[in-house]
Amino acid sequence: MEKTKFSPTTKDIALLHQLQQSGQLKLQPEFQRNSVWPRPAKAYLIDTILNERPIPLFFFQRSTSPQSGRPEYAVIDGQQRLRAVFEFLDDRFSLTESKDDSIAKPFEKKKYSQLPPEMRERILNYDLVVQELSGYSENDIRDMFARMNRYVVPLSKQELRHAKQQGKFKDFVERLARWPFWTQNRVFTKKQAGRMRPAEFCAELAILLSEGPQDKKKTIDLYYIRFQETFAEGTSLQNRIKEYLDWIGKALPDLLRHRFRRSSELYSLIGALDRVSRSGSRLSKMDPAGAGQKLTAFEQKTRGKDLRGDAARYVLAASKHTDDLGPRTVRTDILESLLSQV
Repeated sequence: MEKTKFSPTTKDIALLHQLQQSGQLKLQPEFQRNSVWPRPAKAYLIDTILNERPIPLFFFQRSTSPQSGRPEYAVIDGQQRLRAVFEFLDDRFSLTESKDDSIAKPFEKKKYSQLPPEMRERILNYDLVVQELSGYSENDIRDMFARMNRYVVPLSKQELRHAKQQGKFKDFVERLARWPFWTQNRVFTKKQAGRMRPAEFCAELAILLSEGPQDKKKTIDLYYIRFQETFAEGTSLQNRIKEYLDWIGKALPDLLRHRFRRSSELYSLIGALDRVSRSGSRLSKMDPAGAGQKLTAFEQKTRGKDLRGDAARYVLAASKHTDDLGPRTVRTDILESLLSQV
């Protein structure tokens, strides 16, 4: 029985394309899924190669053809990426603009054959890191494939921002995201915190206090780009957010038991506090205890069976499309009216 082993090696794209065309590289063992990547994802991979950025390693099972004696390879992990590369070499898609808006502009909408010769060479000479496995049974290979793909979790948008962006605004939101408030009050679970949801939320709060409620999270990427070199508002915004959170802690000392701890509703509550404090009623003059009683009484109405008026409108705005501008505005308006009565 052949001894099992795995060996790291590199193979450039030109060689792998040649192996695929000669039948020595099998892209789809029967346990692999069909090609599922959308074109923007394929274009983004090619852009990564054109920019000479590394991509994750591949796993191949190596064997020897009993007929020709030539080496043969079955792709255990990485067939989606290889398929995208080979399809591009065959002119089957162009470098369409991806959602990440990162395709190099001179090559946007171009197919492989339309690229300058030096760019085609760059792709063909790009080295892929490959782990070659040999001596393993089919059951062993299936087990490896299952283990590699069992817990693959795609990066969230905020994790992508963290990986790709640098600058002052990034530093600002990630500093605020480390505040214990978010997990102590169960605004976010530890798992959500691990996936950087507090950082994304702090970015939303900073934009809320700068420009008012926003639709979804569309503005976050613009702030990361715009405020790379300097973010002069950072200190002021940090102080305001801390002031509002401290005030909420006094008004609702048991916040984790209230619906207002939910990130979507905390967003609206902070927006309402900001409006009230800006309209002339200084926050320091607003009695937190009295405001907390009003918020608690209103919350009890939202939990009743016979929902009416603002309570009904609030529940509806807090139950669907919670980060759309419309529901955000409704919730903020209602809470501002409530706090203005304190």
